Amino acid sequence: MITRDINQEEGGRILHGYVNFGSQVGRSEFTVLLDGRPEFGFEIEIFPAKLDYENDYRQILAEVQEILTGLALAYLRATFQLGLGFQTPQPTHVEWLSLLRHVMDELERALRYIAARPVRGLDREPVMARVEKVKRVDASIRSELRRGKGTGGLLQLGGGVRVRERVMERRARPALDTLEHCWIARQLKLIHQRLRRLRAQEQQRLQESSGKGERGRRVICELDRLDERIAALCRLEPLDAAGDTLPPGFVSLQLLAAPGYRETYRALLLLSLGLRLEGGLVRLSVKDLSQLYEYWCYLALVRLIAEATGREIPAGRLFTVSRQGLQVLLQKGRTTSVAFDDCHGRSVKVVYNPRFQGDYVLIPQQPDMLVTLADPDWPVLHLLLDAKYRIDCSPEFVGRYSCPGPPEDALNVMHRYRDAIIENSRPGWEECCPGRTIVQAAAVFPFREQAEGEYRGSLLWQSLARIGIGAVPLLPGDEGYMREWLQTALRKGGWALADQVIDHQARERAFAWRSAAAEPVLVGILRGNGGEEQHLNWIKENNLYYMPLSRTQRRQFAVRHLAVYLPATLRLPGAGAVAYRARVTGIEVVQRKDIPTPWVSSRDGNALQVLYHLSRVRAIENPILNKGSAGRGGRFSTHRWTSRLALERARILEELFLETEPEWRLYEGLRARGITFQIVPGPVKLTNPENPAGRAWFSTEGGLSARYAGASGFLIKEAGGKEKCISRIEDVLGQFEKGT
Repeated sequence: MITRDINQEEGGRILHGYVNFGSQVGRSEFTVLLDGRPEFGFEIEIFPAKLDYENDYRQILAEVQEILTGLALAYLRATFQLGLGFQTPQPTHVEWLSLLRHVMDELERALRYIAARPVRGLDREPVMARVEKVKRVDASIRSELRRGKGTGGLLQLGGGVRVRERVMERRARPALDTLEHCWIARQLKLIHQRLRRLRAQEQQRLQESSGKGERGRRVICELDRLDERIAALCRLEPLDAAGDTLPPGFVSLQLLAAPGYRETYRALLLLSLGLRLEGGLVRLSVKDLSQLYEYWCYLALVRLIAEATGREIPAGRLFTVSRQGLQVLLQKGRTTSVAFDDCHGRSVKVVYNPRFQGDYVLIPQQPDMLVTLADPDWPVLHLLLDAKYRIDCSPEFVGRYSCPGPPEDALNVMHRYRDAIIENSRPGWEECCPGRTIVQAAAVFPFREQAEGEYRGSLLWQSLARIGIGAVPLLPGDEGYMREWLQTALRKGGWALADQVIDHQARERAFAWRSAAAEPVLVGILRGNGGEEQHLNWIKENNLYYMPLSRTQRRQFAVRHLAVYLPATLRLPGAGAVAYRARVTGIEVVQRKDIPTPWVSSRDGNALQVLYHLSRVRAIENPILNKGSAGRGGRFSTHRWTSRLALERARILEELFLETEPEWRLYEGLRARGITFQIVPGPVKLTNPENPAGRAWFSTEGGLSARYAGASGFLIKEAGGKEKCISRIEDVLGQFEKGT
C-alpha cells in the first residue's frame, strides 16, 4: 500500500488525504492505535475498475481454487497409490491427526471470527399485517387479495375493490441458517465423529494391553482435548443455527472470498486432502489483482495446452512435498515449468516466469509465460505471453486498433522481448550461431467482447499472424481466442512455424536445408561374406569408394556426399544403420583391376567402376537406424539414393526417401496432426536442381496417396484412382484429414 498526500490539521487530531492501493483489491482492515493499543477499527473494500467485481474477479478466484484443488487431488491420488503395497501401523490416522493438530488453531480463529461477524442470509417469516403497512406487494399477496383471503373487516378501495383489513405477509429477516454455515457445521461433525472413532480404537487398544501404556493414555487425553474444542466450535451460534440439508455439488464463492470463511474453507479442505498446502497462490489472500490475474492466466494456459495435446496435466510439476506439507511451486519471480512430452514427435513446455540471461542477452529478460515447442530436428521455438491487467479504452486507442486493449507501452514490451531474447542453436550443428527463438509474442489482457467476433477484426488480433506481435483477450468463460491461437501454433510443423518468423535462426536453417535438398547422396553398402569390417577399414584408410558403372543411373556422376550403411554384425547389439558419411571430392571411371584392394575381386577385372574420392570419413552423431515406423527393420543389400537434406534429417531408414523440402513439410504436418500414414519409395531419378521432385509416396490405409511432383505441387491419388494436383501444403493436409 502506498500513502500520499496525508495532511494533518488541528495539531494532528485530524488526518485526511488519499490512500493509493495500486492494483490491490478486496477488503482491508484499518486499526487506530491510541498509546500503542487498539482503539477502534474499520474495514473498506476496494473494487476493480477493469473487471466485473461480482463476476470476473470472483470467478478468477473460484477457478484458481478449482484448478489447484483438482491438481492437488490428482497429485495426492498418485502419491497414495505408490504406497499401497506397504503395511504401516495406521498411517492414515496418524497423518490425519497430525494435520488436525496443525490446522486446529487456524480453524478455531477463523470460526470465532465468523461467530463475531457472520454473513447472514434472509429468511421470510409469515406475519399478519394491516393492508396499509404491507411493505412488499408480491404475487402471493395479490393472489390473496383477489381471493378475499385475510382477517378483519372489508375495506373499500378505489375502483370498487374490497379487501380484508389484514393479510398474510412474508417479511424478510436476517437468518444464520445459510448453506455456508450448514457446510461448515457438517464438516465439523465429520471431524467430531472421526475423533470419537479414534478414541474408541485407542481405548480398546489400551484395554487389550491391560492398562499398560502411557503413550495410549496421552493420545486419549489429546483426543479428548481436540474433541472438546471441536464440540465448542459446533456450539457457536452460526453453526448451531444451521440446518442439515445441502444441495448436491454445493459450491459457494462466499467460502472462497469472505474473511473468516475462506480461512475455514481452506483448513477444512486441506484436512480432507490429507496434506497441508503452502504457497502464495493457495492462500487466496493475495489482493494484488494484477498478480492474481497473472496466476490465473498461467493455470488457464496449462489447462488449454493439456486440452490441445490430449495429455493430462503433470500435477507433480506444480507441487512439492515439504516438511509443512504440500507446497504449490507457482510463485511470483520463481520459474515453474510444466512439460507435455511426446506430443506427436515433439514436447511442449509451459513455463512461468522464465529467465533469459547469458552471453547473448545484454539485459536479463523475464516474461510472465512461455510456451516452448521442442522438436528434435529444429531449434527451440517459443510463444511468449505477458499478462497485462491494464487496459486502454480511450477513443484514440480504439480508433487506432478498432478495439480496447493493453496500453501501447505493454505492446512495445512484446517487441522488446522478441528482439532481446537470443539463444544459441544446438551444439553439434553446422554453422552454429545465436539467433532469435521467439516466434510470436502476445499480451494477455482482461477483455470480454460485447458481440461475438468483435475482436477478430481488431489490429491487435490480426497482427499476431502478420508480424508475430499482438494481444489476446482472456477471461473466465471467454477463452476462445487463446484456444484458437494455441491450437493454430500446435497444429503446425517446424517448416510452417519457420515461415512466420521474422529474422529468426529457424529461417536460416530452412534456407540451408533447401540447398541441401539439391545435393544427391549415395548410401553405399559393404561387401558381404564376412568382409564388412575389412571393407569399412579400407574406405576409411584410403578415402575411396567404388561401385559398378550403371548406364541408366545418371545420379552416379552428380553425387556430392557418400554415406555408408553398417549391417547389424558391425553394430552389435544394435540394429543396422547408416553410420558414416563423407564429402565427395572427385569422381572417375576406372576398371576394377586398377583399384587396389586387399581382397580379390570375383568380378571381371575389366568391368568399369565409378570411383569416388572422399574427404575424411566421419561417424554420424545420430546413426540412421534400420527401423520403419512400426519399429521393424528391412533388408538393405543394394545401394540407395537420397539427398543431404534427408541424410541430416532422417532418424530411421524410411525417412531417407524424403529428399525434398516439400516432402519434409508434408511429413511434419501429418505427424503434427496425428495422421497415420506409410512412406513408399518410387524409382530413383536424377534430381533437377531447378525443379526438384520427390519419389516418396505418402499413403494411408484408406487408399489416399500423395507424391511431390515439383513445381506442379503434390500429385494426389484417391482410392478410386482419380488423380489431381494440389500446390499448397495446407490443402494437402486437409485432403489427408478428410481421407482419414
